[in-house]
Amino acid sequence: MNCNEAEIAAGEWLARLDRDDSSPEELAAFERWKTADPRHAAAYARLAATWQALDRIQATRPSASEPIDNDYLNGTLTRGPSESSLGHLFQSSLDDSTGHPSSGSSHSSLPLFARQSRVRESAQYAVAENSPQSATLQFSNALSGRRSSHRPWLFVSVAASLLVAITGFWIAQTSGGPKSYRTGIGGFQRIVLEDQSVVELNTNSEVRVALMPTLRKVELVRGEASFEVVHDASRPFIVSAGDTAVRAVGTKFDVRRLDNSVEVTVDEGQVAVGAPSLLESKVDLVTMSIPQLTAGQSAVASGSGVRLRDLPKREMARKLAWQTQMIVFDGDTLAEVVDQFNRYNERQLVIADPTLSTIHIGGYFRPTNLDAFVSVLQSDFGIRINPDGNRLLLVTATAN
Repeated sequence: MNCNEAEIAAGEWLARLDRDDSSPEELAAFERWKTADPRHAAAYARLAATWQALDRIQATRPSASEPIDNDYLNGTLTRGPSESSLGHLFQSSLDDSTGHPSSGSSHSSLPLFARQSRVRESAQYAVAENSPQSATLQFSNALSGRRSSHRPWLFVSVAASLLVAITGFWIAQTSGGPKSYRTGIGGFQRIVLEDQSVVELNTNSEVRVALMPTLRKVELVRGEASFEVVHDASRPFIVSAGDTAVRAVGTKFDVRRLDNSVEVTVDEGQVAVGAPSLLESKVDLVTMSIPQLTAGQSAVASGSGVRLRDLPKREMARKLAWQTQMIVFDGDTLAEVVDQFNRYNERQLVIADPTLSTIHIGGYFRPTNLDAFVSVLQSDFGIRINPDGNRLLLVTATAN
């Protein structure tokens, strides 16, 4: 039995044992099921805890003397004697015992869970409709009262499983769990984090962000990102990329994942570069031999170590030009230029004539405007473009 099957079976047992007339045989069968697999007991415990927590949510509802808030939809729902099929359980309006819509019903627009009239006799639902990050399902009922012996176990099973999923999603969203941000090829995104630090994503890039009370962690999954970190000495800002991490308190820097290395460029302030496990600890990095980069420096970290170098202002500006959605060349070879353009476009440039690779290119270009660059190659360098599906083959104008 897999985890999903265990959850469904647990929901069925929860419904069966929530009756007054459970027989000794049923109880014995339940014990056998629960001990047959550790996942059974765990699944039942999760659903039972969720079921009990629903009553405690009753405290969040307005009291009887208060006006009903528009965020709440309350109603007394009763189960008709002929409404036991799964199709009836998920119909869109409250039906009478004949299966037809009740006359004068004002509930046809209620959310899905509020439209279910089969869960408990005299049950009450309240659904707060908010954004996915803050949506909560509020479900109230007098568990201490007499329990119905006709509760439809199938719906309870499905509902209980869904409640566990919703509860887990709500907890993950409200407890500061990691959040992912990504761009496609040619994309650019600027993200302002909860601490007001800023992350900018270059083409085809992805980061995962987790802001915690004592640490701010970002994983660069792929691509390139720049970080403008708000100063907070009590919460270091750690950017990890594979086996390399960058630690900052308040600074501005760029991190790019290459094939077998990571490139770090510091625009403002100072950062440390090293292993993630070390940089996430509370050790004093100043007293250790951890590479420290200051503004105007760049480092390439790989399996062979960390290589630091100073960058002239002109080269620094070129490296970070992507933040203004531009790329800059200053005597770069055509091979280097083609590699840069191919990062930003689905259509790929291919140098079909090797003699063209060493041509030197200079200028400012918008990387997603491939047609403009191709026009420059044709007009200024005598290069012909031969389309080949998603490829643009670069050949000399005199080539056949």
